[in-house]
Amino acid sequence: MSSFAEGVRFFFPAAPIGKNATREYPLYTRDESTRLNTKSGQKEGSDHGKAKISFKTVVASYAPDWILAFTLWGVLAILNRSGGHKREFSLTDISIQHSHAIHERVPPNLLAFISVGIPLLVLVPISALISRNGWDVHNSVLGLVMSYTMTGVITQIVKMSVGRPRPDLIARCMPAPGSTDHPVFGLSTIDICTNTNLIVLNDGFKSFPSGHSSLSFAGLGFLTLYLAGKMHLGDVRGHRTRAWFALSPLIGGMMVAISRTEDNRHHWQDVLVGSLLGMAIAWVSYRTYYPRMSHRHCHLPLAPRYDPDNESQDELDDAEEGRRSRRDGVRLLEGDEHDDRRESEEEVAWRN
Repeated sequence: MSSFAEGVRFFFPAAPIGKNATREYPLYTRDESTRLNTKSGQKEGSDHGKAKISFKTVVASYAPDWILAFTLWGVLAILNRSGGHKREFSLTDISIQHSHAIHERVPPNLLAFISVGIPLLVLVPISALISRNGWDVHNSVLGLVMSYTMTGVITQIVKMSVGRPRPDLIARCMPAPGSTDHPVFGLSTIDICTNTNLIVLNDGFKSFPSGHSSLSFAGLGFLTLYLAGKMHLGDVRGHRTRAWFALSPLIGGMMVAISRTEDNRHHWQDVLVGSLLGMAIAWVSYRTYYPRMSHRHCHLPLAPRYDPDNESQDELDDAEEGRRSRRDGVRLLEGDEHDDRRESEEEVAWRN
């Protein structure tokens, strides 16, 4: 095995290397696909019970997901241009008297590249060239898109509902000289602002939570979970180098979040909550299309929802309905008939 293959095997222990690195994608194989099919006469080793990735199976399995994703994109575009609730504020509040930075350290286009572009540049090559799995390519892209769009819509809805002033609100508002707070209540409203740019002014009341923080962690957080699954970090055996490599995308999300405080766009609470929100939705999106980290085959995506043989009995359905028990209670792209326990590099080192 070449040094490159050894390096790939170290970081991705379940990757098909060497004689197993066939050019054909692994297929969705159910347990009954290895037994005799009395109805069709197909024998062991045939393609019964396997669903190749095709336009038909993708549409049958994930059409609602893609429709929802595109719908969320449209909703997000509308929300980004919409105003929302605007809290009353005090002209003497020093927390909103920071200067307004016209040029952001991470503008929207760069944010999109960091949150979506970079994960795609990593997810697609790994799933297509290392996993060699068509369903892995599809599920990783769909999971990333769902994570990003769901996070964006939820973030914008909360922003518009809370209406918290940004740290640079006074600079955006440009109150007339001599303006003072209400003599009784001690607060002011947007009515004292002289800025005619409503986009800039309305955006000044969308501080909580941080959209840059939530979106960056939604994309890079999903990438981290994807890498962790491919590297089997959840098998409680300890993986030093792999863990640092898998967690490295979170550094990018952290730097994007910090830049929002440097640009006076958000308070620290906004950045913290936004980061947690993005990471939480990334986890939900990842678990929608991939098994838990502790699963023996966590490097594989969940099986497509389309059943290629409508007359066959699905063992997962049996387990859910209490008729029979299934060891892991999850359908994967490859069968669970192999129960060989994979040794970690720590175990090999101690044995040697």
